[in-house]
Amino acid sequence: MTGQEATWLTADWANDVQENICQVIEAATIALVKGDGSQMLQAIRAIANQVGMPVGVPLPWLGATSTIPSNCVVLMGQTLDRELYPLVSTHALASGIIVSDTDWLAQALHRTKFSTGDGLSTIRLPDLRGELIYGADLGRGVRSAAIGDWLAGELLAHVHAASTDSQGTHSHAGTTDTQGYHSHGGATAGVGDHTHPYTRSPAASNPDAQGADAGASMLDLTQFVGDNTGAGGAHAHGINGDGSHAHNVTTNAAGAHIHNVTVSSAGGLETRQRGTGYPFIMRVK
Repeated sequence: MTGQEATWLTADWANDVQENICQVIEAATIALVKGDGSQMLQAIRAIANQVGMPVGVPLPWLGATSTIPSNCVVLMGQTLDRELYPLVSTHALASGIIVSDTDWLAQALHRTKFSTGDGLSTIRLPDLRGELIYGADLGRGVRSAAIGDWLAGELLAHVHAASTDSQGTHSHAGTTDTQGYHSHGGATAGVGDHTHPYTRSPAASNPDAQGADAGASMLDLTQFVGDNTGAGGAHAHGINGDGSHAHNVTTNAAGAHIHNVTVSSAGGLETRQRGTGYPFIMRVK
């Protein structure tokens, strides 16, 4: 006779196997029930939950969606049947990060949370497509959002440099006002003692040697005598001044106009951190 000898099922051997199986079930905090053939499987799952990836953890999957493990799904806002996925359904309903499906669909704020689905037979998963996960604030004061709330993009307050364009060379018209009647001061130079010449006719003579009748005088208008005025002495002629005064200058308004202000554009289509994108998956069973 060849081959390996069969195991002899002694009472000691059977007791040993039974004790090891019971220890696994009891380690999973499951009470032993005679005749329940599912307890070993329940125990293995419970222990796996304790040492493996727990339900409720979103993880980036570095691979095609077709290669995602069968016990995980992409978090994209889909609904799951509570009966088919009891593990994740139990977690979602007890998580505290869950809203009604009406609120989930109506407000972007809630779409990164679980929803109660139809309220009876389904739940809805968070939609993490294209989203970045931050560490929850938990009272630190960095962000005001509650756990699970969706945050819209935002820029930190900052300044931009700006400049106005040149309007080119131009002028402004102006006028002076009227100061009323006034004179300007000045003086002529003195020229010393002098006279001014003039001419006159000689006095009539009587009798007249030229044959005037007796008792009459004859004036010869063809004769003139040159003479001078009396000396006036050295003097000048002054022109009175109006004293110190000013002229107001009015510059006409240039009219309503504008200066174009140019603010340079910066940035792209969205605000984001440097990085890459992978689908977020979660274990659901």
